[in-house]
Amino acid sequence: MPPKKNGFMAFVQDWRNTAEGRGLTLPQAVARCGGIWSNMNAQQRGPYNSRAKDAEIAERGARERMTSTGQLVSTVESQQREAVQQNTQMKCNIERIVMKGKAQYDLENSKFVFAAFNYFDKTKKDGIYTPAEFAACLFSIKSGKISVYSSLINPGQIMFGQSNDAKLHADSTHYLPLPPKALGETDMGKLYINIVQYLRGCQVSDNPNDPLIVFTSTELMPVVKGCFRYLASDSDIEDTEILVYDIQYLFYILKKEVMEIADLKSTGINKSVTDAVFINDYYEYNSGISCQYHEDNDRCRYCAHSLVSRWAFIFSDYMCGDLAIKPIPGKHLPPKEERKFQVISDQREADITSSSFVSCESPERLENKNKYSPTDSTAFAACINKEDDFPTLGGRKPKPNQRPPLSNNFRATSQKSDWNIPSTRRSAKD
Repeated sequence: MPPKKNGFMAFVQDWRNTAEGRGLTLPQAVARCGGIWSNMNAQQRGPYNSRAKDAEIAERGARERMTSTGQLVSTVESQQREAVQQNTQMKCNIERIVMKGKAQYDLENSKFVFAAFNYFDKTKKDGIYTPAEFAACLFSIKSGKISVYSSLINPGQIMFGQSNDAKLHADSTHYLPLPPKALGETDMGKLYINIVQYLRGCQVSDNPNDPLIVFTSTELMPVVKGCFRYLASDSDIEDTEILVYDIQYLFYILKKEVMEIADLKSTGINKSVTDAVFINDYYEYNSGISCQYHEDNDRCRYCAHSLVSRWAFIFSDYMCGDLAIKPIPGKHLPPKEERKFQVISDQREADITSSSFVSCESPERLENKNKYSPTDSTAFAACINKEDDFPTLGGRKPKPNQRPPLSNNFRATSQKSDWNIPSTRRSAKD
């Protein structure tokens, strides 16, 4: 341990450089300097105390700074820079995927995999989530929801000390029973292998070493990454990289390119607009698109199977019309949902050139709907003070249990004059 920096130790260091103290060890020098230091006055000690204080300040400045949570500031800043670089690289890769389909004039057939997890609990620092349910959906604009893979998961146990948090989270979201009474697959290694095989089958690339790409919402990105890490730790599969990308940024880029292909103005489209459309889930409470467990327990909103299906329907709802793709129930929209537009037939395409689709309302109905018939609200004018002008005034017979009118000796007064007068002091006229 280095010697403590104070005025006395600064004096000892200087004394050891003199002829009397040269050759002595530090403990010997301290013993000899103790008596000398005690006989020195404050003025003699002042330079040594100032020099020690300056050395301590310099050392404190050179020491690594730490955050309030005990982390090194340099480490936190490095992690932030790395996160920004990864986010930038992710956006570039998403744009490259969309532009590749557009360059091949086959953007409507480009395939994307949407993935979502439900979880029981999570670690505080490592970002590991214990999975409870998984679902993935293969999607393209033209074919809509092509296939869905989903499974409930029973990890066997939850993390130590997390039972209460897991119970609260389950009750407020997916409502799945906690381990060891959880439902679904119990072999995590086998489940991870099945997921990887499904994602490989959805991949367009012929190179098996290419990373697997899945898209999920911005909120669920750490959950999906943490659940994949949990499953991969129990699997023997090596060299399998699963990249988790932001589906909301994909929605924004894809919508812009689709509108450009359809020769529509995209000046009003920005990330905030598409995020609002995506977050305000129109199909959030649709039934018949979730797993049987959540259908029976009325928790379809939190079902992972329902979530990836709703994402496919949102993409289809906002892009099929631009490309004149006829939506198919169960593929582009829920089975019981009616489409909001219809594709123009070949006979009417020659007459209409402004848009690729029209409203489901017929032209005759729209024409009648736009007709306006003004109403003259000044056709009647009269003075309601006379009974002759309004026969109903005063002409009605009193009801059987209606009280007779008050005598003329009683007159109505304003609230200002009678609210604070005691009843004993009021007269008949009051």
